[in-house]
Amino acid sequence: MEAFYILNHWHWWALAALLVVGEILGPCVYFLALGIAAAVVGLVVRFMPGLGGLWQLGLFIVLSAIALALAKRVRQQRAKATPTSATKLD
Repeated sequence: MEAFYILNHWHWWALAALLVVGEILGPCVYFLALGIAAAVVGLVVRFMPGLGGLWQLGLFIVLSAIALALAKRVRQQRAKATPTSATKLD
């Protein structure tokens, strides 16, 4: 449990950067959503440095769930907007 208490904003921003790089390598929207959630937690921790590590993880989980739900909706809207191969002219 001690490992959760050494988290600071740089850890969250590094995680956000890694997730955004993962999004660049394999575009699927989900890594970007998690990266945004990690960056927001980093901002919160930057301005509230006394926030405990378990609270940080809880905030990350909640923000990740919200961001992933939004990413799923965006991905479904993109799938609807993309024309299918049956409508293409041969």
